[in-house]
Amino acid sequence: MKNFVLLVAGAFLLLGACTQKVDLEAEKANVEAVIDQYTKVLETEDLEMLSKITAHDADMVNFGTDATERLVGWEALKELMQKQFKSTETSNLSVKDQVIKVHKSGKIAWFSEILDWDIISQDQEMKLEGIRVTGVLEKRDGNWVFVQVHYSVPAENTEFPKWVNELRLNASKTLQTEVIATHINIPDNFREG
Repeated sequence: MKNFVLLVAGAFLLLGACTQKVDLEAEKANVEAVIDQYTKVLETEDLEMLSKITAHDADMVNFGTDATERLVGWEALKELMQKQFKSTETSNLSVKDQVIKVHKSGKIAWFSEILDWDIISQDQEMKLEGIRVTGVLEKRDGNWVFVQVHYSVPAENTEFPKWVNELRLNASKTLQTEVIATHINIPDNFREG
């Protein structure tokens, strides 16, 4: 019995020694640095850097803001980025409302942020504001890489009467948060808009 107790105690000590505690704050800072590199890629058109910080998985899925931009695999993403880089002369991005989460394993992270993007393309200035970006990163061989990114542009919800959109906009400004109104029972006399 004494040997059994010693064996169990030794097993617990061995397991405790093998389990590494993940420094989630350090990993979060590492993830943030890679996300910042991605933003720089868009500004500097550095395809080599994009290649270093993106998984080259054939089944990776990314979404751009265009309805046709469902990109499956590294090659599809690379091709789109090459076309985008050729069509833009300058890009300046500013990031706000960034939220980064790291799984307790320290091997998966996800984020969301809002981008404002100033672009000069064919001598035309464009300002894209409020682009929503979400993504997932995975730690592979000690490095964080993107395994999924999704860009979207908010659109006015035309299904709601005008007063609902105005109410949502005013509430958002007042509360400084997004107000989602998807389950509202609208009386028939208000449906005209």
